[in-house]
Amino acid sequence: MIRICRLIMAIANAAVLSALMMAQAPNVSSQRAAEQQQSYRDDMEEADQKIADEVKAHSELMKNLEYLTTQIGPRLTGSPQMQAASDWTLKRFRDYGVETHLEIASIDHAWTRGDETAEITSPIQRRIGIRAFGWSRATNGDLAGKVTALDIQKPSELEAYKGKLKGAIVLASKPADLSKAELNPENAYDAVIPPPHGVKSGGVMSWRERAQLMRQIEDEQPALILVDSGKIDNLFNMTGTHPAYNPSAVPTAFLAHEDYDLIWRLQQAGPVSLKVNLQNTFSDKPAAAAITVAEIRGSELPAERVIVGGHLDSWDLGQGALDNGTGAMAVLEAARTLKSLGWKPKRTLTFVLFTGEEQGGVGADTFVKNHAAELPKVDGVLILDTGTGKVFSIALEDLWETAPLLSEIYRPLQEVFDLQPLSTRYFGSSDHVEFLDKGVPAYFCLQLPAHYREAHHSQTDTFDKVIPSEINQGAALLAAWAWNVSEMPQALPHHAEAKQGSE
Repeated sequence: MIRICRLIMAIANAAVLSALMMAQAPNVSSQRAAEQQQSYRDDMEEADQKIADEVKAHSELMKNLEYLTTQIGPRLTGSPQMQAASDWTLKRFRDYGVETHLEIASIDHAWTRGDETAEITSPIQRRIGIRAFGWSRATNGDLAGKVTALDIQKPSELEAYKGKLKGAIVLASKPADLSKAELNPENAYDAVIPPPHGVKSGGVMSWRERAQLMRQIEDEQPALILVDSGKIDNLFNMTGTHPAYNPSAVPTAFLAHEDYDLIWRLQQAGPVSLKVNLQNTFSDKPAAAAITVAEIRGSELPAERVIVGGHLDSWDLGQGALDNGTGAMAVLEAARTLKSLGWKPKRTLTFVLFTGEEQGGVGADTFVKNHAAELPKVDGVLILDTGTGKVFSIALEDLWETAPLLSEIYRPLQEVFDLQPLSTRYFGSSDHVEFLDKGVPAYFCLQLPAHYREAHHSQTDTFDKVIPSEINQGAALLAAWAWNVSEMPQALPHHAEAKQGSE
């Protein structure tokens, strides 16, 4: 049944794209003769196959990724490890003969995880694991207190707890129901953020509602907020606090799902007491946050730019392998591949390793601000940011006006890399969103799940989970897409900028 549903979805996507292309063809595609389109397609298929062959024969992706994840390790924005990664990638691009520089932003505070301990002290005694949110405030030594569990389905229901949470240790919600997790998600993104199916069911809050609820809980001045990791097998999760790069109003931490569920059930029978100690620290001064920008200059239209990118920063529980060392090293490998082939692209090819994606996109925001005058001539952006799985499609991201030309760019990739049709879903949630908001045509790679649900933001995001053949395919696809866009006679159309404050 699942395979049938996916087949139906693929057919539906193809039908939508075909109808859209037919409707817009008189305005775009028909301006180029069929012979020109076929010539472009033949040339791009030949080039894309050579790119794939070069990656297969000489890839240095796994060597680079092993160094990044093992010798440098996890890379919190603003940390010494993140700066070391930026300096190292600067050198690696230059080793490949690609012109490269760093662009520096600043964050209010760097954050360092310290010792973290927790135990149930009554009605049973049990030591449990705990991991603070990124940029969580520390506790003032050991914090002991009784648990208050919130059983609410929307932020407005917090009214029932008004005035009752001050000084309490709060469980922010009921335990996650992991039995409802989709067994066979279509892609890595859906493995982490399940897509809605029909009408939203009761008790399922949007991420905006959850963020609002957390702020409202903080306003009640509890001593500590605890959140279910929502993962199996005692895996932790990780996210940041709001506003980014500043101490949280209240110490906030994840418990593994199994321990969170245990405390919830104990609390249903009677009072539960915990003792927690979180020793996190902040830098006294703002910290630097660098992005790595490399480029191969265009031979005919150097002012026009094609961008491929991924974020180099990571959370700190694992090694930052699948999120997003794979994407970052695929971008580096794409640059190595195109430079080694010695071709001269028509448009400038730009390779960007962002920082701060995990805390709201400070790296992408920095690039967009630094290059604001150039954005009207950015012909396309493609981001790789969901792990090690094979890329099987590219998301159109509601850029319907680009579909005819993007489909021409995409068809050679389909032939060489055995891709499904372009996806007509909107995903967002990565560094391309900053470009979308400025009217730039920006797209997102869809990848197979490949351990992503478990590894995402957890301690098991480690080098051993990487599938070399699949992430090398992603690197080749990035390089081929960039080449195809650079050689397209027409530029992909831009759209209106997003209004400030729109959601």
